[in-house]
Amino acid sequence: MNNLFSYLVELNISLMILFVAYKLFFEKDKNFMIRRIYLLSVVILPMILPLLPVSLRMPVGNMVPVTISLEEITIFGTGSASEGTTPFPFTNILLVIYLLVLSLGLIKVMMQLARILHAIITSERFEAEGVSLIANPGLHASSFFGYIFIDPASAENESFSHILEHEKNHKREWHSIDRILVELFVMINWFNPVAWMFRRSVIENLEYLADSAVLRRGTDPMKYQLSILNQYIGSASISNQFSSQIKNRINMLNKNYKLGSRWKLTLLFPLTVIAFFFVSCTEKEKAITIEEPETETIEPAEEISAEIVEEEVFFIVEEMPTFNGGEPATEFRKYIAQNLQYPEIAIEKGVNGRVILQFAVNKTGQVVDAVVVRSVDPALDKESIRVVLSSPKWTPGKQHGKVVKVLFTFPINFVL
Repeated sequence: MNNLFSYLVELNISLMILFVAYKLFFEKDKNFMIRRIYLLSVVILPMILPLLPVSLRMPVGNMVPVTISLEEITIFGTGSASEGTTPFPFTNILLVIYLLVLSLGLIKVMMQLARILHAIITSERFEAEGVSLIANPGLHASSFFGYIFIDPASAENESFSHILEHEKNHKREWHSIDRILVELFVMINWFNPVAWMFRRSVIENLEYLADSAVLRRGTDPMKYQLSILNQYIGSASISNQFSSQIKNRINMLNKNYKLGSRWKLTLLFPLTVIAFFFVSCTEKEKAITIEEPETETIEPAEEISAEIVEEEVFFIVEEMPTFNGGEPATEFRKYIAQNLQYPEIAIEKGVNGRVILQFAVNKTGQVVDAVVVRSVDPALDKESIRVVLSSPKWTPGKQHGKVVKVLFTFPINFVL
């Protein structure tokens, strides 16, 4: 659950960065195809960035990009039946609200799809200007993938050819894919006003694309604008109906914006890096470092600290560190399972999740520099750090016959 909230926060940070860049660099650009490619990238990239491996998103200065990952261990916790009613955590309330609104949004999308499917199955077909059309006054002039819906009564109007050409362009360029993707995207991020602004920009741009295609065929701009004004359009849906943006479409037809260059798409790389940086920073803020207890220090603390600062950290060495005479993947996991306790406060709050730690085994075999790179809850983080730092000495690793400091990553999964 905490991982879900963390993912949504990171996703929306990336979305806001990329959308601000769209408003600055693309909104007054008449290269609508380039705008379409960028907007589709805004749908995809924010979904991917938070899913990148933790090893690529370590806090700067504390972490390094490659480590040895130990196999995850799961710790189970149970509450006492005599404690009475278990309190319902606030995070659970937020989760229920989020999933409820998400479900309502998805139901709405499914109902729109069902309405379109019903129209495709039940409506009559007719042909105009060599194109097979579906007669359905309820959907008015719209398209959905390979289908075009038009009110047969409008076929007698002078503007009919303009309307038909507009919808044919939606059909040819598969604009329905954009509409479905953005509807699903905005449902996932329904709580973020920027997501709804982004949806509006996607829909607007698809209309601009279709309008510009009509004008490129030699249509008189004034007559086409009159066709837009005279066209009766119902409420917007994922089948490219767009009544609320008629004014913007006419304004765009009259603007003298320059046709932008393709080089603007190269902005995606630095913008992605910036979004990646901010996502990484959110991880860094959540990282918790707990110093090794003095009782665990056998040698003078000052000497060890100086050695830690100066010595080089290795990730893979010729002779890997061992624990209790065996492989860390088995022996160290056994030690953790026997000594780690599910914090009572976490059980009372109903907190569970996956804590990811990083620690180093130094030249003397001590576990040092333990840090949480994926946080769940302070109580779980603190207990994870405690048990790892209280580990008995390891047999240190060796590189070219010399003992060296080696870094490990270790996930601990807390489950109620």
